[in-house]
Amino acid sequence: MTPRSPLPLAIAMAGVALVAGGCESTQDKSAKIAAELGPIKQEKGLTIARRSKDVEVVSTELLSDANGSAAVVRLRNTSNEDLVGVPIAIDVLDAKGKSVYTNTTPGIEPALAAVPFIEAGGEVEWVHDQVLAAGVPAKVAVTVGEGGRPFKGEQPQISVTEPKLEGDPYSGLLAGGDVEYGSGEDLDRLLLYAVATKGGEVVAAGRGAIEPLKPKPKPFPYNIYFIGDPAGAEIEIAWFPSLPGFELK
Repeated sequence: MTPRSPLPLAIAMAGVALVAGGCESTQDKSAKIAAELGPIKQEKGLTIARRSKDVEVVSTELLSDANGSAAVVRLRNTSNEDLVGVPIAIDVLDAKGKSVYTNTTPGIEPALAAVPFIEAGGEVEWVHDQVLAAGVPAKVAVTVGEGGRPFKGEQPQISVTEPKLEGDPYSGLLAGGDVEYGSGEDLDRLLLYAVATKGGEVVAAGRGAIEPLKPKPKPFPYNIYFIGDPAGAEIEIAWFPSLPGFELK
């Protein structure tokens, strides 16, 4: 999908292909996720002075497994403008209501503190898959701030194939596929979100990235690691190329 035409890829995953090889530790998997998404580059912490009047929270989900925790937030843009870089703050709480993680601290990746793109009148699911909680996460509070920049430019024409699950019982499952980008300008980054649902409930989510993305006749492979269990679920992939007004690095 392009940001302007959010047509998610949905596929019911009935089986899982096993990858040959030995066991993989949680640390190894975390390193793979970090490698996919690149280095942390934002030096300033997120501050939200005023809540957004245009973007509202539709739903929130908090996922946890042996590899960590992830927040999935569905948002709706009620304005008549496409918006880039909408600030979003999350506060992850334990069962007693104590904060165990927030994404407002300095040093976080910008895409973990802002929604890359929301089309006018549209909805998007934003994924934060690096919740490093100092306790046991139980729920997440979300605040969307003003500051999203209107976007009126042309968007890159990108196509993404349907995801296929692969993995093993030790390292977990990942969604893989190809990205085709045959013409246009070089892009700093293509960010991909994966959200898996079963019976209308979010059961797994993750992110991946390709950087840089340059036009070429051969497709680029993508891999997205999950928090949660996507086996047997319907998986939707959303993708967001780097756009003027928001750094996705």
